[in-house]
Amino acid sequence: MSKSLGNDKQVFNTDNLIKEAFISLSNEKSFEDITVKDIAERTPVNRSTFYSHFEDKFDLLNAFIYDTLMTVISDTINSDTKLTEKTLQDLILIMYDYHQYIETNFKKLYKSASVLIDIRVQLKLQDIILEMLNNIKSFSTDEQEKLELVTVMLSSGIYCSTKRWYSKGSSKDPSSLLKEVLPFMTSGLKSVINDLK
Repeated sequence: MSKSLGNDKQVFNTDNLIKEAFISLSNEKSFEDITVKDIAERTPVNRSTFYSHFEDKFDLLNAFIYDTLMTVISDTINSDTKLTEKTLQDLILIMYDYHQYIETNFKKLYKSASVLIDIRVQLKLQDIILEMLNNIKSFSTDEQEKLELVTVMLSSGIYCSTKRWYSKGSSKDPSSLLKEVLPFMTSGLKSVINDLK
């Protein structure tokens, strides 16, 4: 194995050790009470090693959110996916699954850091939607500004509606949610795309 591959594997393993310690601690205490010192004491790495991998616990939370979100979306969305009615439907179902996954596996962390998680997931969802819109065609700089506003509306709509739907009862069928929100989002998306043509 080459030295760089060995270093990459070591970095990956250290990242995972830190993330596992963070998840373990988040089952015991709230996010605001977890310190870098706690994480370092739970792993075979010291604080300086932690800081060589993550800026702080907020950066670690971002990595956790990205990892969990990408776990949920990786089978459905890829870098060349275009935003269509079908992919909007997929995003709604993915976000419903995400809420279920987080609530089931990381309940205490989700409860104590819900505002941070909500903001960061919506920002990542905005990036995904913008990339999918840009896969439709090339847009001018002026059009990009309009697209960015559209991504804020779509990502907020998808995230908030799926969170509310899930919080009202995990036994509720997400296909009913699709019937309620998809026509509204699809007509708005078609209108924007037509305006930009």
